Amino acid sequence: MRKNYIPYSKKVKNTSKNSSCIGCLLLTIIPYFSVVNLIKNMNKIFFLALTLLCISCQTKSNSSEVNKKAPSQEVKKSEKLWYTDVGRAIRASKNTGQSIFVFFTGKDWCTWCHKLDRQILSQDEFLSFAKENLILLELDFPKERRDLPRQQIELAVKFQIRSYPTVVLMDAYKNEMGRTGYLDMSPQEFADHIKSIIK
Repeated sequence: MRKNYIPYSKKVKNTSKNSSCIGCLLLTIIPYFSVVNLIKNMNKIFFLALTLLCISCQTKSNSSEVNKKAPSQEVKKSEKLWYTDVGRAIRASKNTGQSIFVFFTGKDWCTWCHKLDRQILSQDEFLSFAKENLILLELDFPKERRDLPRQQIELAVKFQIRSYPTVVLMDAYKNEMGRTGYLDMSPQEFADHIKSIIK
């Protein structure tokens, strides 16, 4: 009977060994599941972050497109008044009886041309006057370009254009009425100056 008797201390040792084995097993399994869950959650978090990033980029691009469109529409508003073809400007002058305002410019190299355009010719005060009284013709002479329209070159030769910017006021038959250039004036003062030439 004593042989079958197991001391209590030995029982405790056996159970502690069993429990420690189970603990080790749990410590091995639990991190595995938590890592798997973490990976699954990371995938979700990454996908969510990527989606939010795409949405924010799309919103920024849309807002930048809107900002880009606004100024270009303003430019087109003034550009509608300007002709760049001599023949069309002359026909418009014959139809309306208005004088032709010929702006000889060099867009890619002439600083004073830009200044005249920015400070006066693109301003509402001048454009409202021009709309009622003038046919606006812009003739651009880029620095490196040689294949310009024949009528444009002929007009520059006829009026002996040697400096830029030069503004020539002419009638529908290419008769010069007067000329001017950049002047330190307000748009309204410049409009009054042009009015005195075409009277």
